Amino acid sequence: MKKLGFLLLSGALTFGLAACGGTEEAANTKKSSEKSVETASTSGVEEFTITAKNWEFSSDKELTIKKGSKVKLNLINEEGIHTIGNEELGIDLKADKPVEFTAEKTGEYELICSTVCGAEDDHKAMKLTLKIVE
Repeated sequence: MKKLGFLLLSGALTFGLAACGGTEEAANTKKSSEKSVETASTSGVEEFTITAKNWEFSSDKELTIKKGSKVKLNLINEEGIHTIGNEELGIDLKADKPVEFTAEKTGEYELICSTVCGAEDDHKAMKLTLKIVE
């Protein structure tokens, strides 16, 4: 009877370890497919990072994109607390929440600080222009 219990226990342990493990090849295949999904979700997106300091915005590159492009905006607050908005484009950008949208209509759009961050004149000067071209 002891041999049967030992045999059942050994079989259960072997089955459990085999189920939790897996081959290195299977693990690599999983990692590879995860990478391709990540790449697919971010490919084709024009990404801009905007830095905000008291009374000024700067971007890592010119905010000019082609109509039909997918766009991702990121905001980094280096000094003060700022947000960026544009009602026409539906942008409400906060430092901890990137915004993604498709540029559907050509034109020049003002991206403004939508959080009052100082004296009225200084605050009104916080803007960037986003150009959507053909």
